[in-house]
Amino acid sequence: MLPKILILYNFMLTEPHILESLSRAYIRAVAGKAGLNLSIREYDYGVDGNFDEITIRNNRRVESGFSLSFQLKASTQWQRNDNTIVYDLEAKTYNDLVIRRNFRMAVPCILILFALPPNSSEWLIYDEEEMRIRGSCYWEYLNGKPTTNRQSVRIRIKREQRLTPESLLELIEKVKIGEW
Repeated sequence: MLPKILILYNFMLTEPHILESLSRAYIRAVAGKAGLNLSIREYDYGVDGNFDEITIRNNRRVESGFSLSFQLKASTQWQRNDNTIVYDLEAKTYNDLVIRRNFRMAVPCILILFALPPNSSEWLIYDEEEMRIRGSCYWEYLNGKPTTNRQSVRIRIKREQRLTPESLLELIEKVKIGEW
């Protein structure tokens, strides 16, 4: 009979699925603190979900109609420079996002990168007092022309573009005033 620990490992999620679960937990917490409704897509066709503003109308809370879509990536393969996060984004994802931005009437779709530490033992820290997800999310509203690269495109996200409840509300405001 195999030791119990080995049997448990046979049923573990893959590392990409663990990263996805942690990234979803992170953005769920940020959206909740910002007071926005978060929807995660059942099927991924280049958009992982939406943040939707909630307003009060006729003494009840309803979605306002202002929405921000996102593509969520989680990775340990990134670098932090003085002012930027450097990440190699799949070329097909890059193209999807820049092409969508060129459609003026489309709901804006940002890239969210969840940058985790390389060591998996540091991803989730917990004890009786608290639970912390290590790493940070950064957002970028990609602009430009589609790439002819087949593999990836190196992008740079300003470190000041951390996804926080405050920054998320600022992004929704950009949608509301028509800046995006």
